[in-house]
Amino acid sequence: MTAAVSLAGTVAVGRTFLDAPPTRGLYRPTAHNLSRGETQIQFLAFSSPTNPLEFFEFEYGLSDVFEVGARPVSALFGDVRVWAKYHVGTTGPVSLAIPLGLDVRFAAPAWAARAGWVLSWRAFRWVSLHPGLELTFVPAMGIYPYLGAHFDVWTNLKLVLEIDGEDPYLTVGALVWMLGFVRLQIDTPLPSVQLRISITGRF
Repeated sequence: MTAAVSLAGTVAVGRTFLDAPPTRGLYRPTAHNLSRGETQIQFLAFSSPTNPLEFFEFEYGLSDVFEVGARPVSALFGDVRVWAKYHVGTTGPVSLAIPLGLDVRFAAPAWAARAGWVLSWRAFRWVSLHPGLELTFVPAMGIYPYLGAHFDVWTNLKLVLEIDGEDPYLTVGALVWMLGFVRLQIDTPLPSVQLRISITGRF
């Protein structure tokens, strides 16, 4: 019992971005995955204007190399969004993953399927780069490159820059890892300012 309490305390206080790297930057995925049995839940998302259906996201690690995600609340209103990511492998400071996604809107109706790849490269001790490419297959073929740059200000604080081939084209923000399981995200697109704050738990 004492050992279990001690281990739980170590995880809660001691986990950092080095122990649990982000599975996504601000909005684009990284090549890092959840571990088997690990759960990630976005409890709160505030933006201006706010879409109330976007606040709740659920992700789960089916294995150490495969995770799945969904927006359960929006699905109740006919906006079904599911995604997955397969971790291909890691060689030194470089990891490769294949993200997949499917969006279905019954009210419109409309649907879209996408896939791609993302590379996570720890270029320097305090800088990680996450270039990726998203291919949209339906309703029309599209190719959207993106690049995330993560700057480690502290073990629990990252400044993030995302350059995207799809609007918004430039987003800046910060990720804060708190209590060993809570991720706070603050970001805005540029040059316009539209502040967004989200809180995600990782267990």
